Parts: sequence; C-alpha cells; structure tokens
Amino acid sequence: MNLIYRIKYEDKEYLHELVTRTIEKNKDGFVKKLYSRFLDHSANFRVEVEALKDPEFSVTKYTAVFYNESDKKVRLYQLDPGLAIPSDNLVLQYFTSDWGSEFYPHEKKLEGEFSYGSITGRSSKGFSPWAGLITPERSYSAALAWSGSWNCTISPMDDIYNFTMGLSTEEFFTDVAPGSSFTSASIYIADGETMEDATLQMRRYYRKRLSLLNDSEIADVPLEYNGWWPYEDRFINENIYLENAKIAKDLGCRYAMMDAGWFGGNEEGQSWYEKRGDWEIVNKKDFPSGMKALCDNAKDIGILPGLWCEIEAVGKDAKLKDTYEHIIAKRDGKSLGYVCFGSEEGRKWAMSVVDRILGEYGAKWIKFDFNLDPAPGCDREDHDHGKGDGLYAHYIGYYKFLDEVHKKYPDVVIENCSSGGLRQDIEMLSRTHWTHLSDPDYTEFHLQCYWGSLSFLHQSACLHFSWSEILGDHNAGVNDPITEDMERSKFDYIIRSVLMGVPGFSYRLPEMPNWCKERLGELCDFYGEIYKDYILNGDAYRLTPQPVMGGRGERFPVFQFSSAEKESVIFAFRLTGAPEEKVVYPKGLINDAEYEVSFMDSNKVFTATGLEIQTNGLAFEDLPEEGSELVRIQIMER
Repeated sequence: MNLIYRIKYEDKEYLHELVTRTIEKNKDGFVKKLYSRFLDHSANFRVEVEALKDPEFSVTKYTAVFYNESDKKVRLYQLDPGLAIPSDNLVLQYFTSDWGSEFYPHEKKLEGEFSYGSITGRSSKGFSPWAGLITPERSYSAALAWSGSWNCTISPMDDIYNFTMGLSTEEFFTDVAPGSSFTSASIYIADGETMEDATLQMRRYYRKRLSLLNDSEIADVPLEYNGWWPYEDRFINENIYLENAKIAKDLGCRYAMMDAGWFGGNEEGQSWYEKRGDWEIVNKKDFPSGMKALCDNAKDIGILPGLWCEIEAVGKDAKLKDTYEHIIAKRDGKSLGYVCFGSEEGRKWAMSVVDRILGEYGAKWIKFDFNLDPAPGCDREDHDHGKGDGLYAHYIGYYKFLDEVHKKYPDVVIENCSSGGLRQDIEMLSRTHWTHLSDPDYTEFHLQCYWGSLSFLHQSACLHFSWSEILGDHNAGVNDPITEDMERSKFDYIIRSVLMGVPGFSYRLPEMPNWCKERLGELCDFYGEIYKDYILNGDAYRLTPQPVMGGRGERFPVFQFSSAEKESVIFAFRLTGAPEEKVVYPKGLINDAEYEVSFMDSNKVFTATGLEIQTNGLAFEDLPEEGSELVRIQIMER
C-alpha cells in the first residue's frame, strides 16, 4: 500500500500518492518512514507524511505536515492523510452516533465515492471517528485521533480505494505563516486477516502505547458510585451523598462521584445547565459545609471523592460570561456558550478552577463533561488563533490543558464525558483515563456501545453505569430496574454487563433491597479478583457479532477476556428474543495445555485441552432471557 493525502490550499486541490521515502529504525524498534513531496518548487510548499510502524503490534500511525518555506502566508483548507488500498472490492463498516444511539452499526459495499463525518464540533456527534475497511485480502481498523469536526472520504479509482481521514470541514481554514508548518490529525490503522484480528491489534496498541493508565497513581480497582441519575441536581445534598458513599464503600467501591448540583447559586427553577461556569460558587443551600468538607468526609468514610465539572461550558445565567468575557468563544460576535481554550487566558482560568477542585477541595476523580456543539468554533481575533481555525485551536489548547492536569495531579482520575458518549476518540482517550460510553445504560444498549467501543479502544478505557435508577424516561421506559421481587438472574445480567470495563453504579443505595446490596457486593468482589489480569491488562475477544438496540443484531453476545498466562473469563448474555442455545469458539488458549472449564452459574465443570476448547467450542444453554453466565478457563496444575 502507498500513502496518500488530500490537500486544499489557496485555489488548488490535490489527491497525491507518495512513493519516495526515507526509512529510519529507532532504538525502540519503531520504524519511521518519511514520504515527502514538493507542491510548488518555486514557492517552496512541501508535504511530508510520516508513517510510524509499531514493532510489536500491527498498527501504524500516519501524520501529514504542510511546510510553508516561502516568503508569504498560505491559506490551507485541508490536509488529510490516508492510504491507497489495492483491491477491486471493499466493504466499509462504520457507526453513526448521537445521544442515546452511540455505536449504531452500518455496513456498505463501496461502488463509488463515499464520505461521512461530523460537522458539530464533537468527534462522536453524527458518526464515530472510526472506519472498518474489509477487502478479500486484508482488513483494516482505522481510528482518527481528533476530538472536533472531521471527515472520512473513500474514492475508488481503477483497482485501488483512496482512503483519507482528517479534521477538515467546509468552514475550516488556517493561515500558515512563512517558515511555519501545519500538522494534520493522525490516523491509527491496524490490519489483520479479519476485522476481529485488526481490532484486537488496535486494542493492544491503545493499552500499551496510548493509555493514561500507564502513567498514573490512581486507585487499584476503579469501582465507582455516582448518584446522578436517581437524584440529579434536584434531590441531592451533602447528607444524601455521604449516606450513599458509606454504603458504596461497604460494597467495594473505591470512588464516590458528586455529579452536577454542587456548584452555582440556587435560584428557584434554575438547573445545573444554566449555571455552568460558576465553579467558584458552591451551592451552600444543599452543601452548607462546602466542597472541601464533603471531600474530607468521604475520605474519612474510606472512599475517594470525585467532582463533576463541565470546564469548557458557560451557561446562560453564569456570572462567568460577564466577569471573564474576554475568554468566551464567539462567532460573528455572538457567544458560543463555552470558554475558548485557544486563548491562553482561557486555559489559565480553567487551570485555576481545577486547582480549586483538586488542590483545595481534594477531589480524586474529575469528570469533564461537554454538553454542546461548538460547530466551526470561535472566530474572535483577540484570541490566539485565526478566524477559520478557532475550533482547531480550542482542541489543541484543551489537549495541553489535560496534559497539565495529569502532570500536576497524577493520582487523580480524569474521566471523559460529552453528553454521554459524543466525544469518544483516540486522541481524547490518550489524555483521559476512561470515557463514559453513553447516558442511557439499559443493558441491551450498553452491550451495543461496549461492543462498538472495542473497535478501537481497550476495555480498560470503557466506563458505563449498570442499568440505572432514573427520574426520566430514557432507559427503555424503566425507572427502577432493581426491585425486591426481581429474579437474581436478571440482577446478575444487569451488573455483570459493566464488569467487562470500568463499572459505575447509580442507585439510591439506602433504598436498594438488602439482598441486592449483598449480591452487588459479591459481584464487586469478583470484579476485584479479575480486574488486573483480565480487564486492565488482558485481551478482549468479541466472540459474537454486535447486539443492537431495539431487539436487533446479535441476541446472545459473548465476550472473552484472556490474561497474559493464557487463562480466560467469558461473559455470556442472553437478550430478549435470543435462541435457547449459543455455541462460541474461544481464542488465545494454549493448544496443548490442560484447562479446567467452570460454568459459575450452572456449576458445570469439565477438563479439556486448549485445542479441544477452541475447536469444539463452548455451549451456553438453559439461560433465561435477560440472563447471563460466567465461565472460568484455568490451566490445571501439571
């Protein structure tokens, strides 16, 4: 395959293929290939594309750089790297994404040019920034490392498909000064014989090369309680928070999150949304002791406190929009409702807020949310960017801000959230510990999101609540999924589904039936047993196709997690409408090793070699609808 790029500058537009290159092998084993092309020899415009191939995983990072070595500025509209894929047949897999419908799958056989992407200013609002490319010869998993608007274009030409991804949109432009350069968003592309092989390579790469968990001092087992859904900001106060935190700690949770509701004034009829931005004002009506006392009291209980903060946003009633008018993002003179991180002053203000939350208050988890669409972004000329690249500058500034937060507070969890899961991309997730998959969390939909996220993220990056107790109607119309008279099999089905990543629980714990609390504690203990070897450092295998909301897709999804020692834990879920039996074929076992296979619910136990298990498969049967099963596959002592 040859590298390509799409470029548009001034009045010129090209799709160029690059064949000339230099090769450099680094001491760490990475192979760097540089592809260079002069666009205009007389004007000294040059594009260089770097392909950085990993020595351990079948993943390559592609980045393009435009160099202006002339004596005049150049207006650049597009610079998107990509590949020329030789094939006469290509099938595209992709996900549409919106609130409550993240990771909705699509598949398309390409016969002409096809483009898709986001124009909202949030990477997962509209589509997920991922592409699955399947040819008869090879499969490719491509993830774009960019958090704002983006596009993907695939165009067939003779017996090749030209594939590019980048941050360009119709309203983007940047002026590259003489002697300066512009760097594109990067694409990470994994390849394998099948799409599952390619996504496995991507997951492994993400965990070892990109995950913030490689450089952190956070708590060992990330079990979280968050009281948002059953209380929201209307019914929460410091006593309710601490009462729930105490129970959560007894159940095995390490963190107790205080979501929106702690900040701003408390005027009648005013919600958290209108007050966003006034983080220095504590809601003293419901939290009379203040936030430092709340965090200290949580620590005295034995649980680590967390605080929610939509650091970028400015609500319509926020005093911030008047006191700090000079940092507010505007377009055509009108406020866009957020702080422009392209402004150095905006970043300084944001860091002062974080220093209060993490330094003064002592929170150990900060949840950064973002509930609006910045679209083309800020065009103010008194910020540190141009009129056409305000959104680009905002995200570059936001990345710098996140890096600074982590460097200063390495023992604090940084959670990524954006109206649930509307800003999930590999660049954002390289700067945060994990991402909230979606606001709706009923189990069928959770499994859709979780399956989709494994296309480019490792399971250790995926946070979701188990089917929450809610005040609204967004969770399949069910307000109270946990009841005294429910079957234990359904309770396990609900809780086990989130034990495959980073689990969060959002319930009125004092009112939860005692048997459910006891069982939740047992399941949290189980998670603590498997977390390090199977979730944090293990491999995930999707043994079945994707389940899809509304009774569609795979109705009996099964996931396998393997440790470095080649032992496994398997989670199986029987959704409504599923067949009575499902046979799956585990992967990654040692062929000649003798294993003990234990079904934890049905108590079925047998021994077999790794080869026999992978060849003959495992049969799941006698599960009720909305039921689950766990299987341990462990090497027998020789």
